[in-house]
Amino acid sequence: MHHTISRLLFCLLMALPLAACGGSDEAKVTLYCGVDQDQSRRIADLFRQQTGVAVDYHGETEAMRSVGLPKRIWEARGRPRADVYWSNEIMHMVHLCKSGVMAPLPTGVAEQFPGAWRDPGGKYVAFGARARVFLVNKELLPDPKDWPRKVEDLLDPKYAAMGYATSMAEPLTGTTYTHAVALLTGNEARAKKFFEAVAAAREEGTMKVVSSNGRVMRTVADSSGKVCFGLTDTDDSYIALTEKDPKGNLVVVYPDSADDDIGTVLIPNTAAIVKGGPHPQDAERLLRWLVSPIVEEELARSRSAQIPLREGVPLPEEARLQWRPGADFKAMPIDWQAVGDNADRWRDWLTRLFKPAN
Repeated sequence: MHHTISRLLFCLLMALPLAACGGSDEAKVTLYCGVDQDQSRRIADLFRQQTGVAVDYHGETEAMRSVGLPKRIWEARGRPRADVYWSNEIMHMVHLCKSGVMAPLPTGVAEQFPGAWRDPGGKYVAFGARARVFLVNKELLPDPKDWPRKVEDLLDPKYAAMGYATSMAEPLTGTTYTHAVALLTGNEARAKKFFEAVAAAREEGTMKVVSSNGRVMRTVADSSGKVCFGLTDTDDSYIALTEKDPKGNLVVVYPDSADDDIGTVLIPNTAAIVKGGPHPQDAERLLRWLVSPIVEEELARSRSAQIPLREGVPLPEEARLQWRPGADFKAMPIDWQAVGDNADRWRDWLTRLFKPAN
């Protein structure tokens, strides 16, 4: 933990509403969390240490990422079990909020965030984003002129002609599914053509369509597999750069082609209170903690290397991935409310198109 964080955590928590004062372990709040457990459990534990409010933590596996917990929240809407939902993406959160199962934000929470990262309906806020990026193996593609610049470059036949494949995760769960729905919502005809071509390239063997973003990262990092680049997230890319690249063969490229109007997709964390949850006062306290600048800074410094979305949150001194959107790369403009409306619209179509990867 960096220099002053313990003191800052304490000061911040003491400023929160004193709904659970007394420090009794009998105080409890139930958190449904879709964020990687090696980061999110630690933050939940810090909350408990500073407040005495025990966190009943419920996570989910990568295979069900961003699918399992929203379904559980929806199915329990008549008798909610969760107090707070901390999601690692935004689309399903928008869908839940529009469905009426999330409560209004406490006073003063939304105002901390830029307008682009608040719910127009006042039920969630977005923070700590990951970017959808290319991880490139420079051992296989030493010339930057050969590096991808836009998502459609995954299908460029020049890589197959060089004897290489490209890679992405199947767009059925997690950020890859959210990315797919964002593309389909923005331009359905263009996106359908792209995903149909991806499915065909998978059958031809020119693309490795695998089960997760983490597997994309591992596939690209292993030069012997002849996968020259893949589409993944900045958190998996950061792990590749810091833990799996002793020879410096890997580089991250943001989809930001000068002749392309799409840019880089940013997928933030989101947090909201479940309407009618069993511990409403402690739910508010936990929510204020999760969306605090201190936690967003911790996420930036963590193994997931997440990008702060508000001004004034410090970045680590060594920040190979956490470049500011708008300053260092072009972020794709996305109508997340429309994406949330379409959360299930193309699910069956994508499922038919992409059978589960091995």
